[in-house]
Amino acid sequence: MKLYRTACTIFFTFIICIQVHAWETVKNSGGIKVSVQVVENSDIKEFMAVTVTESSLSAILALLDDTEGYTGWNYRCSEAKLLHKKNDYERITYMVTVSPWPVADRDIAVRSVVSQDRKTGVVTVKLSGLPGYIAVKGERVRMVSLSGYWRLVPLGNGKVRIIYRLHSDPGGSVPGSIVNSSLVDIPYNTLWNMRNFVKNEPYRTARYSDIIEK
Repeated sequence: MKLYRTACTIFFTFIICIQVHAWETVKNSGGIKVSVQVVENSDIKEFMAVTVTESSLSAILALLDDTEGYTGWNYRCSEAKLLHKKNDYERITYMVTVSPWPVADRDIAVRSVVSQDRKTGVVTVKLSGLPGYIAVKGERVRMVSLSGYWRLVPLGNGKVRIIYRLHSDPGGSVPGSIVNSSLVDIPYNTLWNMRNFVKNEPYRTARYSDIIEK
């Protein structure tokens, strides 16, 4: 009996954990699916957006590598500047995100590191916020944290699945409900723009010698 009760406790605890951390689809339109999930010890939810586009892996990496071009496709990004480039696969970028009035704009430095699984061809661009890397500018509010990734999954026949996953804390006194309300438009419009931009030069024909195209 004791063993039975222990097994039941473990089972129901497992079910509760699954329910608490389950992804909830909040938008599925135009070939882009956006989901959010609750993050432990945070009022801010994590988002994950997924789409499929016709592109090479290198073309998408070239777009992510073009810091000055971020404001054209990265939704609500009003400023982007390269702070440090270690090589083609690791860099630190400064980014500013526009917030609706009267909320102040947010900024943060982000380290991105590119890696590829040589067997599957899957490319991951890991994103890590560096809130103390540079001084706060003007009236902007420094984001407390940021973590996530871009994941590029080659599907063959010139198609790539793009997965954009991110959790961040904007800092300041903005209620979590207001922040969470923006977790649809930002990833959705970012992926929508990305799919169009990678078809243009110089991204479309870009090639990285160390990246295996599947």
